[in-house]
Amino acid sequence: MRYMLKAINFKLSIIILQCALLSIVIGQQVIATRIAYSTSDSTQPLRLNGPINSIQFSSDGDVLWIVSGRWRMEGNFDNAGIAVMVIKGLNVSLVVVPADGSITYRYQLSDFKQDSISYDNNTITSSTKGKLTMTSKDQRVENIQVELKLINKNILTITLDPSKTREQLGESPIYGVER
Repeated sequence: MRYMLKAINFKLSIIILQCALLSIVIGQQVIATRIAYSTSDSTQPLRLNGPINSIQFSSDGDVLWIVSGRWRMEGNFDNAGIAVMVIKGLNVSLVVVPADGSITYRYQLSDFKQDSISYDNNTITSSTKGKLTMTSKDQRVENIQVELKLINKNILTITLDPSKTREQLGESPIYGVER
């Protein structure tokens, strides 16, 4: 009988310990979530950058352009450093080569002006809409509508208005990775 009581007490102690640990973990998640997505005015500046490696496809699925380069973004993130609140600077240098490798084009994307921004907690994605300027050696196109998506602070997608950039960069998003 004493042996059974000791076993029950031991099992009860384990259950109490598991419940205590579970409540600590849940409590930490609630605290972290409140901090990460609070609406306070405090933000932290961050600079992200990395390579561009992308392929632009035609509507038929054929490769039109191979796009490479570098990107740099400066912005204010929420106080947990997760969600972009304001993009203060975006500079993208692109090298564009057709699939046959016959010629090389160089473009700069700059002068980004933010219009709106949203954040999706489920996909950990900041989506920012705005306008920017594309320049090359002999061309300047201003006020190009753009949507920037920063996925998990690791992947950047740049989707440009194809009516202004189709001939230079195709219609597919341009992809970059944060390094």
